[in-house]
Amino acid sequence: MIIHRAIFKELFINFLIVISFLSFVLFMEKFVRLTRLILGRGVELIDIVKVFLFLQPSILLLAIPMAILIAVFLTYGRMTTDNEVIVLKGSGMSFWSVSKPAIIFSAAGFLILSFISIYLLPKSVHSFKKTVYETIAKKTAMVIEEETFSTVFKGTVVFVKEMQTGDRFKGIFIYKEGDTKEPIVIVAEEGAISSNPEEGVVNLSMRNGMIHTFGGKSSSEAAFSEYDFVLTSVPQTERELKPSEIGIVELWNRRNSSILWMVELNRRLAIPFACLIFGFLGPALATRVGKTGRLGSFSFSLSVLISYYVLLILGEGLVKAKKIPPFLGGWAPNIIFGAVAVLFFYLTYRDKPILKRKLKVKS
Repeated sequence: MIIHRAIFKELFINFLIVISFLSFVLFMEKFVRLTRLILGRGVELIDIVKVFLFLQPSILLLAIPMAILIAVFLTYGRMTTDNEVIVLKGSGMSFWSVSKPAIIFSAAGFLILSFISIYLLPKSVHSFKKTVYETIAKKTAMVIEEETFSTVFKGTVVFVKEMQTGDRFKGIFIYKEGDTKEPIVIVAEEGAISSNPEEGVVNLSMRNGMIHTFGGKSSSEAAFSEYDFVLTSVPQTERELKPSEIGIVELWNRRNSSILWMVELNRRLAIPFACLIFGFLGPALATRVGKTGRLGSFSFSLSVLISYYVLLILGEGLVKAKKIPPFLGGWAPNIIFGAVAVLFFYLTYRDKPILKRKLKVKS
């Protein structure tokens, strides 16, 4: 139908504009935190491109449901303002037929996002992590400067007094924060740095120095003639992988091993369904809120999105605190907004008011 194609075209254009803006904003938020690691000397353009591509699945996981709801609100809000919905319903079209383009569009978003969430996301997160380590490994010798404290490596501070060549130093000072162990301080007369970008390993070989370990009530010292200190490495075992890097099948099989795995499993399965929910909720709400224009539709859609993601974050927080079951924490936003979507869609389809008011006639 020509009318459906026109609505679908407007939906698609609005979606492209919104998804481009959201992807840029979300990417820049992540990119700024990585600037000191992936920019500067020793970094190739291909590394930046790889980082950009590997970040996209995690960005799209949030951006696609948001873009679908905003695009639907903008499209049907504009149609309501221009009285097009009234004209279409007056010509004999049901609200279901008017909403069909939005529902089909949201169903396509559901399928795409399910593929991203289940298949692409764990692969991209792991590849992104590996690329960052490789980039650090390639530029390590270049970011360490004389008489400058370098904090490129998380939890580790490196200071060198003098640089003899690009990879050899004199007067080395290292401070490493303790995760489960006590913090340590290493000083050495000289050393050399080497890296293996393919494996993401950076090794600092030092000579003639001391290792100082600080405990709660005691400290210890140990002298060495030669000592190799690994600054960073790519996780090699499955135990070191984060839940976001694990495939959906393994997440399901090992879901009872950790509460974090249950949170990740429910999030990956629940978020794609938000696309379907927003596909039904958007047209119904957009036609119910009245003639608000594009700005009003945009503002109202943002309030709906904020409510959804606040519930999602709150639910996951309660799950991690062991206050509610993992299923409820991940699916509560879908259950609540799904019920609201069904109610509003039914009332709009039947042309019934949200609240019935009784009019009293005075005789």
